[in-house]
Amino acid sequence: MAAEKPALILLDVQNGIVDRLENTDRYLQTVTSVTQAARNAQVTLIHVVTGFRAGYPECHPRNSSMSKVKEWGVFRNDHESTQVHPAVSPAKEEPIVTKHRVSAFTSTDLDLMLRSMSITEVVITGLITSGAVLSTVRSAADRDYKVTVLEDMCMDRDSELHSVLMEKVFPRQGRVISSEEWLKEEINK
Repeated sequence: MAAEKPALILLDVQNGIVDRLENTDRYLQTVTSVTQAARNAQVTLIHVVTGFRAGYPECHPRNSSMSKVKEWGVFRNDHESTQVHPAVSPAKEEPIVTKHRVSAFTSTDLDLMLRSMSITEVVITGLITSGAVLSTVRSAADRDYKVTVLEDMCMDRDSELHSVLMEKVFPRQGRVISSEEWLKEEINK
């Protein structure tokens, strides 16, 4: 029986998020090379972006984060801020999941998609470590997925918070490894 392949989840690697961060060159280089290597190893890639319909009907006024998004007028589905960043432009067969909350699982079809593909392991990467990555890791673990977080393919504005999550929080939900380590495992399967 062939080894089971995981799904590589790319969270919020989209124009509107990347553009709000500083010093992304090294991060984007890593994401680009690892994404291509994963494609070459025939790993399932799923892109997750944050986006909203015109008028922001998904944004509840009591949710302060959502109120800011609506105020800024960005992250509409027809706006360039919701487009996957060119560093990881999706291949034709790679699905793009649009989320309206922090976790990639909340009110999306991500879980249905993974279960339909018989995927039981998710490899979580993306932006922002203390936001989408944290919420998605916790949600994936609660749904009984085997969770791997690629430390160098996640980024946060606060490097100390990133380190605390990688060293103390995420290991309780799954494993935290480098993309290089993960690629060696995948290529040798």
